Amino acid sequence: MPHLLFRNLHRLAVAVALGTVAACHGPDQPATAPPLAEKPPQVAVAAPRLVEQALGDSGYFVTLPGTYKLRSTDAADFLVYYFAPADTTVRTSFTGGLYFGGHPQEASETGPGCQLRRVPTTLLGRPATWRVQRCATGYTVSAVFDSHSGQGWNPLINAFGEAKSAAELRQLLAIFASLRQQPKASGKAGQ
Repeated sequence: MPHLLFRNLHRLAVAVALGTVAACHGPDQPATAPPLAEKPPQVAVAAPRLVEQALGDSGYFVTLPGTYKLRSTDAADFLVYYFAPADTTVRTSFTGGLYFGGHPQEASETGPGCQLRRVPTTLLGRPATWRVQRCATGYTVSAVFDSHSGQGWNPLINAFGEAKSAAELRQLLAIFASLRQQPKASGKAGQ
């Protein structure tokens, strides 16, 4: 008899631990197993470490995953900053860039089999519109907006990028949303 009591208490403890308490069963009736969840529980995944990086001497900053690096192309009348994984052996999940200048070249055609959406947003505190193209291979995005820099050489900014999945697209857009401008200090140092 003590053995049966121990077995029933053990079943009750297991049922409580699993979050299911069924009616008490006799020693000859097995307890029913709790129903299996249709989806496994979500496991928290650590977000990548984000690092704010200066875009050269432009006075602009963007926040990137710590595993990404910036590469720049400088010309007399424009600057382009590209970002991608620093480790070139890593399969690229998403890439992008920012063009600063007067003549951005935003794609105007939709690729074959792709769907195009225009999504209004705010960049640098001002209205902008994303051109989001979804294709079988992933997403491409771009937006051209006024830099409000006050400098003659870079009146416009073109933010552009590619992502393989909707989750990567969200990460890419979050990077662009982090873009901020810090005005350069006026005057010379030491005066």
